[in-house]
Amino acid sequence: MKLIPNGDVDSQSGVYKGARRDGERTANLSCPNCGRVASLSDHAIHTDGTVNPSVVCPYGCGFHEYIRLDKWNPN
Repeated sequence: MKLIPNGDVDSQSGVYKGARRDGERTANLSCPNCGRVASLSDHAIHTDGTVNPSVVCPYGCGFHEYIRLDKWNPN
């Protein structure tokens, strides 16, 4: 499982930033491979930051791993 730190998704690869979509807490992830940003809104993010199902880069760069968001705040 790959640990993903919190950071600035617009300037760093392989980091996440918390977000809200339709009133629900989610996150945006900058792909660790290609750096492009995508939402994790179609994934479950557990209170410990574990994301299910595994994350596949929607831009086709080949990234595919189970991840955990470091220091995830579900509120």
